[in-house]
Amino acid sequence: MQWITKPSLALYVIFSTTLVTGCDSSEKNENSEIPQILSVNTHQLKQQDNFAIEREYVGFVQAGQQANLGFELNGKIDTIYVDVGDTVKKGDPLLTLDTQLLATEADQLRAQQAQISAQLELVNTNLKRQKSLKAKGFSAASEIDNLTSQRKELQASIRQLSATLAANQLRLVKSTIVAPYNGVISARHVSYGDVVNAGSPTVTLLANNNKEVHIGIPIDKVSGVLAQKQWTVRVGKHAYPVKLLNPGATVGLNNRAINFRFSLPADAKVINGELAYLNYDDTQSQSGFWVPLSALTDGIRGTWNIFAVTENGAGPEVERRSVQLLYAANDKAFIKGAVQNGEQIIANGLHRLVPGQIVTIKPQIAPKQKTATNPTNSNDNGV
Repeated sequence: MQWITKPSLALYVIFSTTLVTGCDSSEKNENSEIPQILSVNTHQLKQQDNFAIEREYVGFVQAGQQANLGFELNGKIDTIYVDVGDTVKKGDPLLTLDTQLLATEADQLRAQQAQISAQLELVNTNLKRQKSLKAKGFSAASEIDNLTSQRKELQASIRQLSATLAANQLRLVKSTIVAPYNGVISARHVSYGDVVNAGSPTVTLLANNNKEVHIGIPIDKVSGVLAQKQWTVRVGKHAYPVKLLNPGATVGLNNRAINFRFSLPADAKVINGELAYLNYDDTQSQSGFWVPLSALTDGIRGTWNIFAVTENGAGPEVERRSVQLLYAANDKAFIKGAVQNGEQIIANGLHRLVPGQIVTIKPQIAPKQKTATNPTNSNDNGV
């Protein structure tokens, strides 16, 4: 049996370790020399002759009719039938004045009518008697003429009292304000016992149908909005198709815009005073290309760059192109610059790439067709 000395054993271990380490390093060097080729998503450029900027012009909802109702005569508030938020129908009573003075006046007029009617009855009786006596030659013509004149005077007094009583009853009717149309009470300006003057507002009534939207349009955009023919207004989270009622004729002093009036659908669930937004596609006569917003990266001196994919002998190569950003909305942008129709650009992941890098293009996968599902087999998680 051959024994190995300790110095020989140590030398053997060192030599073996060095040999293994050297082999491992050579393998790593060989692997590091293999370039890593990234796969990228691409977008094919399609030139457009123009693009539309999505604009919104703000306005407000307004009732088709809004009336500040008041009495036609002076008086003291006696009864209030409604309050803010109440819904009323046409002809419903809203407020009433104290009518005690009118009732007293009506009693006086009726008493005067009864008195004059009694006098007229007496004159008619005397006149009939005098005519009978005249036929027998016992009455003078002057007496008959006097009674005839008295009868006419009393008849005129009765007509005058009837007209005065009718005016009294008309004031009695006008002592109650009734709703001129169906609507909602939006404000109450008086309380019980208030003395009001003729014409002063007591309640504000908003019509609950024929609601409108009033929106200010800049002067230079009026022709474009009119040419649109169909309009959509957003109120809250709901969008409603609207019809143009009046394009306006004057420029507002506050916003320097022309007020457009649109009618809302009858079933629109809106409240008077809500903000409303008119959607308008402002078409710009500028050619360019729509690209994903993720395809843009910062350039020098405030410019923008995209990465185009060009072919060379080694495969698809990344090439930097300088472009001008014309418009951006949501997840897309409209650009022009050093690009051509039909070129492929990298759609996303630009932070992983550098110009001159060789890449592979991922195949474009067509979206799957949606198949009908049974609603009874679905749940909130969509499984």
